Amino acid sequence: MIKRVLIILTTIIAAVCGSWALYGCSEGEQADSWQLTETISAEFSDDGNHGYFLTVKGSGAMPDYRSESETPWYGRAGRVTEIVLDDGITYVGDYTFSGCSYVDYIILPDSVTAIGSEAFNPNIMVCSYGAVASKGGTVYTYSQNLPSSVGDYWHMLGGVPAVWQTLRVLFIGNSFTYYNDLPSLFASVANGAGAVVEVDSVTCGSWTLAKFADAGDEYGAMVEQKLSTGEYDAVVLQEQSTLPIDNYNRFLSGASALKDKIDEYQTDCSVYLYATWGFPSGLNSKYTTIADMEAALRTAYRNAAEEIGASVSSVGEAFTYVYDNYPQIDLYDADLHHPSYEGSYLAACVHAAAITGCDPRESTFEDGLDGSVADILQQAAYNIVFVA
Repeated sequence: MIKRVLIILTTIIAAVCGSWALYGCSEGEQADSWQLTETISAEFSDDGNHGYFLTVKGSGAMPDYRSESETPWYGRAGRVTEIVLDDGITYVGDYTFSGCSYVDYIILPDSVTAIGSEAFNPNIMVCSYGAVASKGGTVYTYSQNLPSSVGDYWHMLGGVPAVWQTLRVLFIGNSFTYYNDLPSLFASVANGAGAVVEVDSVTCGSWTLAKFADAGDEYGAMVEQKLSTGEYDAVVLQEQSTLPIDNYNRFLSGASALKDKIDEYQTDCSVYLYATWGFPSGLNSKYTTIADMEAALRTAYRNAAEEIGASVSSVGEAFTYVYDNYPQIDLYDADLHHPSYEGSYLAACVHAAAITGCDPRESTFEDGLDGSVADILQQAAYNIVFVA
């Protein structure tokens, strides 16, 4: 009888242990710290959002692993959001961080001179300040200024690492785009904040996106020619000022047609809908305040963007914020419809932040604006793009 009970207990224990192994609940996987070598340790800490920071401390070479599943943090690697290596680590072993798919980037300390095969997940941008030998995968080398030679270089942009590259941006729109030469203002603000952009545009007063999408239209033919012969990283679409709230379906049809045309001719090109502002001359019994009108426009642009697979550059929202909080800054031209220079500068800051990811507050381009006014407009754009 006792022998039979012992056999049953042994079977139960074996089954439980097998379940732990099957579901990744082993002691090693649940540990929050590990001794990787005699001189190197690693530990998890809570990132505050149900994930982990993975910190490696010590000096010397980290070990190689034969596969991702052999790493100590296997099973929870997908919850790692940041990896930090101590200055003193000299080598990152094979497969070490290959499972950390939610980490965006890592800046290697100067002490790292080599990394192994598949040491980092392909989603991770691996950055260094010096030469690093790699058995596979790109390691970006730091360059403070735009490199004169072709290669894999990075710099800080908006507080995070970014690859040095020239972004080519095409603006398609009407007077809200060509007033004060918004595309050039955008380039100046973005370049002044550390990005590198080149701009092109097709504009005509009062034109709609549907007309720009029509190859039989004079300006639609220009759009067709530019998209079919040029290469762009981003295209910005601006609709006639009130059409999104006067005739949403017509607006959506034009935006969709242009999105299809962009997808037909361009590769890896992002599309942004330029959400415009409420304005005094457009108020009526339906929209009695600028905030009401802008909110309706914002909703229309966001809905259309979701339907066609585009992003939104929320210029109108920034206008409302400045209009409500800084009434001393005049965002409107004398016609109370088009943007003043300050209004166009604000729009340029929003576009620069939304499209390039730069921090507009770091831009050195103010071009005649009072410094305090430029600071307010830059901060407003930052808040709308990165905080709101």
